[in-house]
This record gives sequence, structure tokens and C-alpha cells, in this order.
Amino acid sequence: MTALQIKEIRQKDNYHFSIEWTDGKVIDYRLSDLQKMCPCANCVDGSTGERKTNAKFVDEQVRAVKIASVGRYAIRIDFTSGCSMGIYNFEDLRFI
Repeated sequence: MTALQIKEIRQKDNYHFSIEWTDGKVIDYRLSDLQKMCPCANCVDGSTGERKTNAKFVDEQVRAVKIASVGRYAIRIDFTSGCSMGIYNFEDLRFI
């Protein structure tokens, strides 16, 4: 099995970006949807897996301050809301 890899990340507008994968597939993402699924310890209880934050309170207008690669397996998104600890692995992003 070939490892999932990102070929390119493109900003579409203030609220959306797309990822082109090395196999040619392009997927569009809304930043607010990704913040609603943030996997960081501030957003998800590590013991129970329950969300600490309520997705309905995520601002639909949230933007990314920065999107950075984490090794060869994930990206980290720094949101304008202050949330910046979530690591989104490629497999989760690919199959959202």
C-alpha cells in the first residue's frame, strides 16, 4: 500500500482550502468543519474521547492563520479562534 501524501495545498478563499493528493485526487475543505473535528487535547478528552467543545459554537467564519506540515503524516492548522494544537493526519483528511 502506498502512503498517502499531499502534493499541494491551495487556499481557495478565506474559509476554504483544497488538498491535491499525489494520486491526483483533489478534496476541498471548509476550515470551520475541520475545527469542529479538532482532535487536540483542548477539544477532546483523552480518557473518554468525548468532545470538550461544542461544534455548534465554532464560528463558521473561522480562518487559518497558518497550515503547517507535521512530518510526513499530518498537518497542523492554527485557527483565528486561537485553537492551534490539532494535528490532522493524512488518512483522516483523505477520508472525511
